[in-house]
Amino acid sequence: MQYLTAAIILITANASFTGCNKSDDLSHLYPDSTIVVKYQDDYQRGQFHKRVKEFKKNPIGYNKIVFFGNSITYGMRHWDSKFQTNNIVNRGISGDFTQGISKRLDEIIYYRPVSIFILIGINDLFRDNTLRPEVTPSYIAKNILDAAKTIKNGTPETKIYLQTILPINNRHNLMSRTEDIRPNYYFLKSDFHPSINQLINETNKILIKNNEYDVIDLHSLFLNDNGEMNTSLSDDGIHLNKNGYSIWIDKVKPLIDNVNAAN
Repeated sequence: MQYLTAAIILITANASFTGCNKSDDLSHLYPDSTIVVKYQDDYQRGQFHKRVKEFKKNPIGYNKIVFFGNSITYGMRHWDSKFQTNNIVNRGISGDFTQGISKRLDEIIYYRPVSIFILIGINDLFRDNTLRPEVTPSYIAKNILDAAKTIKNGTPETKIYLQTILPINNRHNLMSRTEDIRPNYYFLKSDFHPSINQLINETNKILIKNNEYDVIDLHSLFLNDNGEMNTSLSDDGIHLNKNGYSIWIDKVKPLIDNVNAAN
């Protein structure tokens, strides 16, 4: 009878252990392969789901600081050692949109990072938005603020920083493209109105005026005398080079140091 009791206990323990494994499946935290973000092209959709697969294999973990956004954030992964801390997690996806970040907030909320730095919006604006009149600065800012609100409601202790959208240099970006591609980017020409930089400025004004979340004004750090991206800080007029990332890191490092000191 003693052996029977022991066997029953062993079977029960194994059943409980198996159940625990099932409950530890965290795939529900990530967008599944059927998710489509509005306005994505095929390349952007591919990048989105490729990165989501990487996220599943390397979850955020607890007590982390998350940089959250598009390719500009993604590019920081080469330089984040300059923060001199080991708790930075990069959640940038090349080509992502403001609606795209709203699809991947569950992982953020689950792991409750100590802080999150959000930079998003340029891909929403990098089009001929006269063909998509609903994509306005108000629309973009609302998507960003709604994402911040969802994070705040889900993990109230997380310190949220919104970062202003960086300027671009239309001519520099246009000239970085091959001649046969340039006609497709007619919205970068000087006579196109409203310009992307005008829309960026309007979006940033809305973000700065919000009363809920701290805003880091990166935009002003990258301007040249013409109100465009300083070409010494970017190789294509949009994405940052090493000098550009150094400026960004210098701006936010004191905040990261303060967050880590408090935790």
